[in-house]
Amino acid sequence: MSAKKKQAAEVAEPVIVRQADFPVGIDVYPLDEERRGWADWYDRDVEPEFAALAEARVWLVRIFVSWKYFEPQVGQYDEEAAGRLDAIMDAARSHDLKVLVSLFADDRLAEMTDVPWGKRRDPRTDDYLIQREVSLAQRIVNRYRAEPVVWGWELANEAFCTGFTSEADLERWTATLRDAVREVDSEHPILLGVDPETLFRTTGVDPRAAIDLNEYAISHVTAPYRVYAAEGPVTSGPATYLDGFLLRAAARDLPVIVDGVGVQSLDFSLSEEAAAVRTSLYSALMNGASGVMVRRYRDLETEKREPYFRDPFEVLVGVADIEGEPKPSLGEIKRFARVVARIDRRRYQSAPECVGVLIPAERYESLPSLAGLYGPRACLQSYIGAKEAHLPVDVLREGDELGAYHALFVPSAMKLGATTWHEIASFVQGGGSIVVSYGGGDTDPAVREIFGVEFLGDHGVRRTVSCRVAQPGALGDLRSFDARLKLPHFALLGHGGATVVATDATGSPLLTVNQYGQGKAVFIATPIERALAQGDPWAAPLVVRDLLRTVYGSVARAAGAGPIVDCDTPEVEVAVFMGEEDDIVVVLNHAPEAVTATLSVERMVAGVADARGGQLTEVGGKVFGVPLSANGASALRLTYT
Repeated sequence: MSAKKKQAAEVAEPVIVRQADFPVGIDVYPLDEERRGWADWYDRDVEPEFAALAEARVWLVRIFVSWKYFEPQVGQYDEEAAGRLDAIMDAARSHDLKVLVSLFADDRLAEMTDVPWGKRRDPRTDDYLIQREVSLAQRIVNRYRAEPVVWGWELANEAFCTGFTSEADLERWTATLRDAVREVDSEHPILLGVDPETLFRTTGVDPRAAIDLNEYAISHVTAPYRVYAAEGPVTSGPATYLDGFLLRAAARDLPVIVDGVGVQSLDFSLSEEAAAVRTSLYSALMNGASGVMVRRYRDLETEKREPYFRDPFEVLVGVADIEGEPKPSLGEIKRFARVVARIDRRRYQSAPECVGVLIPAERYESLPSLAGLYGPRACLQSYIGAKEAHLPVDVLREGDELGAYHALFVPSAMKLGATTWHEIASFVQGGGSIVVSYGGGDTDPAVREIFGVEFLGDHGVRRTVSCRVAQPGALGDLRSFDARLKLPHFALLGHGGATVVATDATGSPLLTVNQYGQGKAVFIATPIERALAQGDPWAAPLVVRDLLRTVYGSVARAAGAGPIVDCDTPEVEVAVFMGEEDDIVVVLNHAPEAVTATLSVERMVAGVADARGGQLTEVGGKVFGVPLSANGASALRLTYT
């Protein structure tokens, strides 16, 4: 770390405490060997596993109830199953762990919900089976409702919920089970273990109304969604931003737990697994999560056959190998837990997010509309662009309140609702700034009024992005270039009062800016975010990415929504937790190469120390460097003069 002067000084090391409002947890599955059957549900001593987790500062474990094992015959409950669950609770208590109990979960291996007497009826919609589910849930909840070791109840996980085919059925099932639990237990939190974006992508069912019935929301990356949105290396490119993006997209009025942290297949090296876990953990902390749950404790011991294939919902990879030996990933969890313990939420507040990426409602249109296919990926690229500009960015959906934001990015939208255009007009007139990129088709008449351009038609597909700067400095330090990138659309624009900041090679406007009321409206004539998402995102032309983040950064800064702590390295994400006397700055390197990031702050920094405690380094300036390893992260405590 560079500084004008370095002087070692002892920093008072605060007592490490578990943050009750930020659980660090892990899933402990009932079967760790593929050859075992459903009757082997937790037929092992979990005490050594819990001991290792407690030593790694994990304090929450999720366990999974097997309906098939608990109720082998209608109304007849197996006492051995209850005994095994008691043993799990005892082991958790002896190691001071809390337990999240998943009542109806599927892992495609233990056959936990496949009751033989169900006679192929659907447990999600059949009234009789739902009443049997209510009976089992109340039986288990009543047994442990006064047990301090219980942290909360998960009604079902996403693998189970993928069986729903309508929002109404999912909401009805959730309300029924939630009410059943609340009849017995009015204290412990209840949650539904589904991510709204990934479940909708998989099933077409929007679960948000069902999620809102509970006290917590869940966000997690599934294997199919990663392939859809960020296929490729897990330690570089869009994949490293996906956890944060889905977390932001899942956040509504409930605290969100980032679930399923870790890789989803056995194809990665131990170092890649550790890097992926580290990236997800810090991304969760930096983007407003209320806790994290790691995917699995121990690797699943698979049968020796080639090639190996399993359903993507089945969880194979843990933070310990099949012998129970810890991997480097477990060390990452321990170090992360120490950082979390130092960020007292009563003393430090996350910096407000004044920039928003808008996910249009067209996302929920069914085929043949392509918005549902392209929209989320374009929004992810917009989110990445804002992060690379180091902006305090949030994700919102069409219809959400805009008043909390100073700048708004609407990436590659094909259409927005009439009400949304009215809200955008009011937003910009009131002093907000907006960037909209053309998404194809006809534009709304509001574009003429807000952005000051006449839409003359869609030129169609182009194979090259050409930028010729016409107004230097109007939208930051833009540079002219030509780059190969397939553009699905290009809007031909006529003069309507806007200033043309940049054109293509033929002189057709590429970037325009218009003063509308008290605010600024920027129009990009091509769906640049969608083009980046549909192309090779790991080999996207750097000049195009630089164009996007330069425009975003310029607009946000001019609107008063710039970064609190600036950084000279686009691949390094920065988050600030503000205190009365000091701040904690968390930095995360999204690149698989080591970097030294230079951070700049507005106040005079007296000293910097590791947030976990240790030596203080005097700075005496507003600029200092932070060395980061590949996919590395650091949490620093800043004191000021």
